[in-house]
Amino acid sequence: MEDINVFNYSKIKLMNERPSKIVSWNTILFIILILFIIISIFLKYHIYSDYVGYIDNNNIRIIIDNKSFPVKNNYKLYIDNKKYQYEIINIEKKNEYYELLIKCNLNKSLLINNNVIKVTFQKETTTFMKEIIKKLKRGMV
Repeated sequence: MEDINVFNYSKIKLMNERPSKIVSWNTILFIILILFIIISIFLKYHIYSDYVGYIDNNNIRIIIDNKSFPVKNNYKLYIDNKKYQYEIINIEKKNEYYELLIKCNLNKSLLINNNVIKVTFQKETTTFMKEIIKKLKRGMV
């Protein structure tokens, strides 16, 4: 009869098997990664930009950095969590910033000359994946 060494057999068997905990954790991490990618592709949300402005003759003057300039008429304007209709009257380009003059029908409590207000623009809807791609493109250029 052949002599079977039990200790060597178990050692070979253990070396050939993958531990089940590693396999299960890898599958769980893979499933979570796939879910994150799917959610980041399909979940849409709005982008908001906050600026500080002041009242000037019943209009709002806002100073915007060159990097975040494109403010369009189709954006929604919020002041104190209230939505307002607005119209861009004038855009002045300074050295490192733009100065916007916006006509808006504000509450009488806000219409005090040189009153500093926080202005929020609601931009277009986007997805997390689009934002990651934009940041990667900006970093590569």
